Amino acid sequence: MNRIHELINRRDDEEAPYGDLYIIETPFDTFGVDPAVARYIERRLDEPRQREWLIFRDRTGARVRVRTQDIRSFQESTARTRARGRRQGRAYRREDDADRSREDDSS
Repeated sequence: MNRIHELINRRDDEEAPYGDLYIIETPFDTFGVDPAVARYIERRLDEPRQREWLIFRDRTGARVRVRTQDIRSFQESTARTRARGRRQGRAYRREDDADRSREDDSS
């Protein structure tokens, strides 16, 4: 009951949990969509005879209409993959910092 109360009384300016989403990129814009919308888009892209236009709602609730041929990339972004990416970035920075410190020592 407490969660329902929180959802009902949440102010519009509060951030919702980021969660899992898919990033749809076109030459003109980038859209974040929920997994269910992503599955819908994938089904349309996999059709033998693609439709000229795709119509869907992004995570903000905006209605989006794009030409199917304009979809340039379709990328999964889950909490798990983002966490892995952050860990990989930290490991890279540590490695880079270690290389720089060795270069400074040899000068």
